Parts: sequence; structure tokens; C-alpha cells
Amino acid sequence: MASVFEYIVKPKKGRRFVIGDIHGCNKTFNKLIWKKIKLKLNDQLFLLGDFVDKGPDSKGVLDTILKLIKKEYLVYPLRGNHENTLLQYNSEDFRFFHWHLKKNNELNLIKGQKLKKKYKNFLKDLPYYYILNNFYLVHAGFDTKAANLFGDKIAMTEIRNMSYNPKLFDSKKIIFGHHALALPKIKKSIKENSPLICLDNGAVYKDKQKKYMDTSEMGNLIALDLDTYKLYIQANVD
Repeated sequence: MASVFEYIVKPKKGRRFVIGDIHGCNKTFNKLIWKKIKLKLNDQLFLLGDFVDKGPDSKGVLDTILKLIKKEYLVYPLRGNHENTLLQYNSEDFRFFHWHLKKNNELNLIKGQKLKKKYKNFLKDLPYYYILNNFYLVHAGFDTKAANLFGDKIAMTEIRNMSYNPKLFDSKKIIFGHHALALPKIKKSIKENSPLICLDNGAVYKDKQKKYMDTSEMGNLIALDLDTYKLYIQANVD
């Protein structure tokens, strides 16, 4: 059973990076961590969930994360709503589960009619949020009107348009993903030292369009250095 949260201590050495929604863009993910931020063993890498669906290589993203963990990189992945979807479909009607996986290029995640054990175990053990010395990290956000603010798992993976109350969060900033934002808006929130910073720039939207949603300022996977506030931007190469 997944722990709801983990408290992560800042390392004495090394950097701290947070990356938004990857959505199956494994080549882009690898280029960001190896070519742009040049990840090292003593760096902390926080991943805000939604590793799967939409993009071309969800299995590759999960394999990359698992390999990093196996090699003892300090990787801290979170649960997103798309991870919840995979776990839910795994226990429901297989025909719909198979259709979803085929639509998202994910048939290589299953064996027979179930998720492969290593992926299922990884996904079900993902925490919902992390507490750092000066940040909360979560996939979607928190419902400040909920009776149990830090126990509302649905809000942490699904909520949009989150409000902020410094008393509820000990004046810590909240870093989240889930809701794709144009790059100028993300840069503005960082520049203005906003208490709410979204790092989802719709990395999967390689092909720009405006019919259903304006993706003209999207299509990048981004990483934020939590201590310098430097933003690393990698355009989609998948």
C-alpha cells in the first residue's frame, strides 16, 4: 500500500530538481536529465507523476526511472492521476483496459490480462506528496476546503485551480504539475516567487494546435532547480 507522503531532507551536497509531467516522452526525459541538467548521483530528482499515457513510450519512462533507482540515484517519483488510471483498469474490465493500453502505445506493460508485476508494484507504492524544508511537492494540488487536507488522495491527483493559504502550508511553496500551462506563465510564476508553481508545460504536445487547447507555448519537458530557481527546458524530441 502506498504511503501518503514522505519527508525528504535536503542533502548537504548535490542539487535538487523537480520535473513535471513526462507522459511517455522517454527520449525527451533522458535528454533533459543527461544533457541539460547532467544528473549526478548526489543530486535529488523529484518527479511529479503522470509518467504514462499520451506519449509514445510509457514503458521506456518507467524503465528509465526504475534503472535510476537501481543505480542508486536519489529519485523520488510521485503518483499522478494517470498512474491511478492504470492501476484501476488493471482490476476492471480487460477489454477497456486493453483498448486504453493500445491507444496509448502501452501493450508492452502487460502480461496476459494484467500489468506486469514490476510496474504494478512500482505504481501502487508511489506516495501522493513529498514535504521538503521549504516546499510541498504534489501532482495536482491540495483541496484547502477539505476536512482532511493531506488525506484527500483524489484532490492530490485530480484537483485544478488550487487556492493557497500560507497558514495551512506553513508558508511553504507548492510545486505541482497536472494542468499544462504555457511556458511564459510558468516562467512568470518562478520570477515572481509565487507560492504556487506549476511545472507542466505539456511536454507531450509536440504538434502545436489551437483547436482544442492552445499548445503554441507548450511541448517542453522542464526541470526546476529548487535552490537556484534555474529552469531547464527540453523541447520534445520523441
